[in-house]
Amino acid sequence: MHKEIWTIGRILQWTEQYFQSKEMDTPRLDGEVLLSHVLGKDRIYLYTHYDQPLIQEELDAFRPLVQQRAKGYSVASITGQKDFMGLTFKVNDKVLIPRPDTETLIEHVLDTYPEDCNMRILDVCTGPGTILLSLLHYLPNAVGVGLDISTDALPLARENADSFNLTKRVEFKESDMFAALRGTDEKFDLIVSNPPYIRTGDAKMLSQDVLNEPHIALFGGEDGLVFYRILARECGAYLETNGRVAFEVGYDQAEAVRKLLEATGQYSNIQFIADLGGHNRVVTAVYEG
Repeated sequence: MHKEIWTIGRILQWTEQYFQSKEMDTPRLDGEVLLSHVLGKDRIYLYTHYDQPLIQEELDAFRPLVQQRAKGYSVASITGQKDFMGLTFKVNDKVLIPRPDTETLIEHVLDTYPEDCNMRILDVCTGPGTILLSLLHYLPNAVGVGLDISTDALPLARENADSFNLTKRVEFKESDMFAALRGTDEKFDLIVSNPPYIRTGDAKMLSQDVLNEPHIALFGGEDGLVFYRILARECGAYLETNGRVAFEVGYDQAEAVRKLLEATGQYSNIQFIADLGGHNRVVTAVYEG
């Protein structure tokens, strides 16, 4: 009996159609990334070896990844990696996957401070270390501390620090917001955070990809502002005078977060930074004590 031959081109075509039937946003790209992962090759290889037949082991490895994607798991959580700010982060389905919006915060910080600055950075809700490790990579004299309540996220953050050769310049601590720092005299020049900020009631509007990420990293209470209230109230205790804060916010939350910072009477020069879509994505301010 004649056995069907699945070439790289044919399997990609089939996968694209299958993902289209599941209403995936980027059906072709998703199939290419998953197949590249299975073959251990880059995506260019797929196009230059379109007629290459796949062996049974490759087909067997590819099939369950396609099924996971169809169930709404992101490509990054399936392959275990995500490119962000020119770095390849290790990720999984237990952490928030780095998003392009967050690059707005990092680029703003890099525009604000000279490359050779000797600064101390605190990252609250660090996840897999996305913001903190990106900043340390581009600011070679900076050091930092990352806090996160998730015992799933911290080992990944440490792995990422190791793979970027940043272990000596960073420390990660298990902490419910600032809990691990209370009673210490630690001070920082910059506090960054991308806390959970989705309103609980908005869950029904989220895609399955997002809902498959850990809810602890997504939801910020009924109004989405629970963690910003804590940040506004407590950041000052850990900032040097004239230190700064930079928070990622939801697309319609900048004004509310500005009011929270203003109400403390501790901050000046409160500014919004827009993302590529034109939404105010980052709120920054200077701490006056």
